[in-house]
Amino acid sequence: MQRPCYFLAADSNYFPYACLTARRILDVSAPIDGFILHVKVHQSDLQVARRLLGNRVALLDVSDFMDRVGFRFGTYSIAAYVRLFADLLPQFDGYGRVAYTDCDVLFNRDINDLACQGLDAPLLAAHDDYMYFRPSYRKSLGMQPGAPYFNSGVVVFDMDAVRTEGLLERTRQTAVHGKMNDQNALNVAFEGKWQTMHPNWNLMSNGTRDYRFSQAYARHFAGGKPWGNQIGVEPEALKVWRDLAKGTPWGKPFEQRVPFERGVMKRFTRRFDVIAGLFGKDVQRRRARYDGAKMHQIYARQADAGEMAVQFPEVLGGFG
Repeated sequence: MQRPCYFLAADSNYFPYACLTARRILDVSAPIDGFILHVKVHQSDLQVARRLLGNRVALLDVSDFMDRVGFRFGTYSIAAYVRLFADLLPQFDGYGRVAYTDCDVLFNRDINDLACQGLDAPLLAAHDDYMYFRPSYRKSLGMQPGAPYFNSGVVVFDMDAVRTEGLLERTRQTAVHGKMNDQNALNVAFEGKWQTMHPNWNLMSNGTRDYRFSQAYARHFAGGKPWGNQIGVEPEALKVWRDLAKGTPWGKPFEQRVPFERGVMKRFTRRFDVIAGLFGKDVQRRRARYDGAKMHQIYARQADAGEMAVQFPEVLGGFG
C-alpha cells in the first residue's frame, strides 16, 4: 500500500480552524503523518498550535516558498492555492497518497480509511451538486458538456499519477491564465481523471436535512461556517468545535448564537423553488427536482464500485 499522509493549508485568518480540524483528525484516527502548510501566521497562534497538536502534526511555513515560485492569483488568498504545489514540496516526496482537507471540516472517521482506499485515478473526490443547478457554469470553464464537477474541500491525490501526468502543474497554469479559483482550476485540469468519493467523506447539507453530522465520515461546512453565521451547522457539531477549542484563545467564535439550529427559513424557502421554476428560473427549476437522498445513494454506489465520475450526473439523478 502506498504510504499516506494528509495536510491542510491556511493563512493567519484560517490557521486556528486548521489546527482544530487537525486536532479532530488526531482524536478519531490511527497514527498518520499530518501537515499544516501555513502562510504568514502569527507566532502566538503557532505557540497555541504546538501545545494543541504536539509533534503529531508538522507545521510548515511556506510563505517564502510561495514567494519564490512567483505565481500571482489575482485577488484570491494565496493560502487557497498552496495545495496546488503539493508536487513541488519536498515534504511530500515519500508519500504515494496525499489527502487534503479544508479547514471547515470535522472528521468522524479515521482519515486512514479515506487515504488508503482503492484508487484507479489520479484523484478521489466527491461530486458537488450545486454546480448542476447552473449548467452554463461548466461551459464557462471550458469543460465538456455534462462534465462532472467535484468539490475540492476533501480530496485524495495519487501523487505518482499526479506527478507523471503533470496535473498540478496544469492546474497552476489554468488558475493563473484562466484567472480561476483553485476549485475551478482543479476541475478543469483533472477533468476525466477523478474517481467518485463516497459522499459521506465530504458531506455538505445542500439545504436539506436528509444527511446530518452524525452520519458523516467527514462533515464539510461549505455554507454557513461554525465560526461565522452558523447557518445549517448542527448544534452537536458546534459542541465538538467548542470542545476542540477548549484551553485555547480560539473558542469564542463557536459559541452557539441561538438555542436552535440556524437555517430553518432557508430550507423552508426552498419549498417554493417549484413555483419560481414556472417563471423561467432555471436554477430553481433544477433545484426543485433535485433529490438529495437519491443522489447520495447513487454516488455511494459509484464509490463502492470504484467507478470514475460519470458524465451528466444530473441526468442520472433526474434533475437535469
